[in-house]
Amino acid sequence: MTHDQILIIGLLLATLVALALHRWRYDVVAVAALLTGVALGLVPMEGAFTGLSNPAVVTVAAILVLGRTMVATGTLDPFAERVGRFRTGPVSLVAVLCGTTAAASTLMNNVGALALMMPVALAVAARRGLPPSLVLMPVSFAALLGGMTTLIGTPPNMLIAQIRAETVGAPFSLLSFAPVAVPVALVGVAWLSLAGWRLVPQRRPVAGRAPFEVGRYQCELTVAPGPLAGQGLHAVETAAGLTIHGVLREGAWVFARREAIRLEAGDVLCAEADLATIERLTGAGAVTLGAVRGGGEGTGDGDDAFVLLEAVVPPGAVVLGSALASLEAADRWGIAVVAVARNGRRYEGRLEDLTLAVGDVLLLHGPRALIEQAVDDLACLPLAARGIALERRRPRVTLALFGVGLLVAAAGVVPAEIAFTGAILAMVLAGVLPVRDVYRRVDWSVIVLLAALVPLSEALAETGAARALAETALGLAHGAGPTALLAMTFAFTALVTPVLNNVATVLVLAPVVVSLATQAGLPVDPFLIAVAIGASADFLTPFGHHNNTIIMGPGGYRFGDYWRPGLPLLVLTGLVAVPLLARMLPPGGPGVPGG
Repeated sequence: MTHDQILIIGLLLATLVALALHRWRYDVVAVAALLTGVALGLVPMEGAFTGLSNPAVVTVAAILVLGRTMVATGTLDPFAERVGRFRTGPVSLVAVLCGTTAAASTLMNNVGALALMMPVALAVAARRGLPPSLVLMPVSFAALLGGMTTLIGTPPNMLIAQIRAETVGAPFSLLSFAPVAVPVALVGVAWLSLAGWRLVPQRRPVAGRAPFEVGRYQCELTVAPGPLAGQGLHAVETAAGLTIHGVLREGAWVFARREAIRLEAGDVLCAEADLATIERLTGAGAVTLGAVRGGGEGTGDGDDAFVLLEAVVPPGAVVLGSALASLEAADRWGIAVVAVARNGRRYEGRLEDLTLAVGDVLLLHGPRALIEQAVDDLACLPLAARGIALERRRPRVTLALFGVGLLVAAAGVVPAEIAFTGAILAMVLAGVLPVRDVYRRVDWSVIVLLAALVPLSEALAETGAARALAETALGLAHGAGPTALLAMTFAFTALVTPVLNNVATVLVLAPVVVSLATQAGLPVDPFLIAVAIGASADFLTPFGHHNNTIIMGPGGYRFGDYWRPGLPLLVLTGLVAVPLLARMLPPGGPGVPGG
């Protein structure tokens, strides 16, 4: 091997180890690896950021926007509601989602199938109270399994068909892959439904419509003239279901034994209570809810009506570390922060002094027409699933525009990145997708990860390192017999694909296996199909195939989450595929190279 080949292989191995350790953000690791590649001369300076314009990166960003828009607008809620009515367990639910996805992937690109089913999976999971991570990875893997079965299901199959035409004079037909790939897909979907989903981490990412355990709110309740005035502190806590941390009277803390404190009208209770208790007490007129920043009174109808809305503080929000009293955005929109849920973290001071952290939930009060803009300005995410729903933006129009983009991409009229970006633009122009949401619905850490790794993947091919590895590995298996060579071809392809990407893997490995098969007097077809299936069996990392990258953010996955269900599925794929491929070999030994 040359010096550059050794360097690029070492750099990629170090990158994989760093990602697997989870000690640093994966986008930071990817950028560090890219800049190291530039410093070593493996990636040209002028090509360092070409990944940002790579079609795969654009496609991933577009699918993230479209998928989250479909969920946020409730476009697929009717379908999800029908699926959710079936009182079945996770096994049946995963089977339905994976089976449908795999079937769709036989007729369209894998990315298109995921784009179709990811919003459905998210909506069904939300309705059933399941974490999105439980269903998204099986659905992504099912799309890869379904795409193996037909010529048009995935780009590697089309490339393999073209290479066969150049080798033996005729391409593969539409169903040439089916005798091997259909059994693989059926067994794979069955395994995902019965066992695979159990290996997926059940993680709940912060998301706009995902179910979210809010817990009890920190709030300030002002005692009104009425039933609570004159009662003892302990009696009020017991009867009302409150936890009172302190009492303010005329701006000063009341310092006395809790048993001796009797409440007076006008006292401010620094308390902890769930939303139902707050609503019950304020509705009965026993207390009024204090506010931090902005706010007002209103009981009108329509856009003038005042509503309560819960919003969660996500990672990276600009309000992190800010005290409630400093939230100028609330004043700007006339919105009051009336309570904060801290996920069990105790707080006993004034609400205005509370410092916001990731996962805090704000209870906001303000005009219906302004509260959504205020949430956006605060860079928080509304919890619409708690029954305080926002107005939906014309779900039928959203579905129609998404469908047009999907059909255009599936028909091959234009590339997927163009079709999906066009659908986003159409939604913006139609007024169903605000421009600000286009940027907020992209998980930029995922985009940076993918864009940084694209030039490194290209360097692996351009330096000849991938081809050198393939020739060495497959050459070692050459003398072990045809079946062993088939198994090695599949295994090596499947292991290289997560690093190189499936299209580049086919372009690098297919000529190598054709040469080896021809030299051995073996038919090339089983070896080409082994490369095609291995290139599609990309179940080990989040960045090998676009589908796995797309689900990373919505599912809240980490780098190490993929191999747990992915490795058994990969082994199972090989155990099914290799014997079927071996049946395509001539029974008496070497035969006609064309097969």
